[in-house]
Amino acid sequence: MKTGKLIGIILSVIVVLLIAYVLFSGESANVPNEQISQPQETSQNQITQNDSNYQTNEDLEKIKELRQSLDTPDIGASKLYIKSCAPCHGKDGNGIIAPKIGGQSKDEILAKLKDYKENKVENTLMKGLFENISDENLTILADEISKF
Repeated sequence: MKTGKLIGIILSVIVVLLIAYVLFSGESANVPNEQISQPQETSQNQITQNDSNYQTNEDLEKIKELRQSLDTPDIGASKLYIKSCAPCHGKDGNGIIAPKIGGQSKDEILAKLKDYKENKVENTLMKGLFENISDENLTILADEISKF
């Protein structure tokens, strides 16, 4: 046997033995327990403690209103509206951090939604929301919003 092949075989055997040792030794990585953390649910108490991080009371109030609007599961609106619109426009379309959208006709609303989708009105948040919404769903949303 040539010397190169012999060295290759010996190194391969050493690598396999090292892998087997690590697998069967049962020792974990040398990471202190403090660095390993399990995901934790955010409790309402933790959220309240973090409220002091907001710049103004107005910002804090808007965040609290958003939380309340999303904590109300049965608001008489479709899942599409709740997921796409309610976080900013509110459960009834009266606006929380975004403008009021209720009180308009279906055609007016649909035209505005299409303008946002086609980026005729620049708004990165709205554009991002409408990238994956079909024209059929836009029509459904416009119909629903016109009934507010």
